[in-house]
Amino acid sequence: MNQAFAIVVFASVDDSGADGPDCGSPLPRQAVAELARIAVPLVLVSGSAAPHVRRVQRHLRIEEPFVCDGGGAVHVPPSWRATASDIEDGRWERFQFNPPDRSAAVTLVRDLFVARRHDVLTVGIGCDLDDYGVLAAVDVPVVVRDPLRDQRELLRHVPGAYLTTATGVDGWLEALIGP
Repeated sequence: MNQAFAIVVFASVDDSGADGPDCGSPLPRQAVAELARIAVPLVLVSGSAAPHVRRVQRHLRIEEPFVCDGGGAVHVPPSWRATASDIEDGRWERFQFNPPDRSAAVTLVRDLFVARRHDVLTVGIGCDLDDYGVLAAVDVPVVVRDPLRDQRELLRHVPGAYLTTATGVDGWLEALIGP
């Protein structure tokens, strides 16, 4: 896939402790694998603590910067560091936000990608008002339809958001790789 810009996907992941995103379904491995195949990074955004998000990343076989603690911190993997000795120490770099701010944290991660890849197009995926900060900070906001949630207020706050036609796993697939 040859493109003039790099696409980066930000996806809100479940704060409940389950290994998957919000909207009542696990992040489809098929979609994650397709993103990896076409070299599109997936950045996880969570209300959970860093150890949980790192477990989800390992489960999905990804290693990218991520947002945790409800926007209170950004963690950057050692592979993003400048020197071999920095990479070998294995420590993740951490940036803190007080008070937590998902929008500012997503913007920081976006800026890190811009510094590495220059022209970046960001896509955000969420399903409820907790995801507003993610959706407000990206170029292309996507709301996964969820019949169990009233999403009208979120759609009012993010008026240009694309609302998937499908729900659950199919909604995530539609958001990540198309209908």
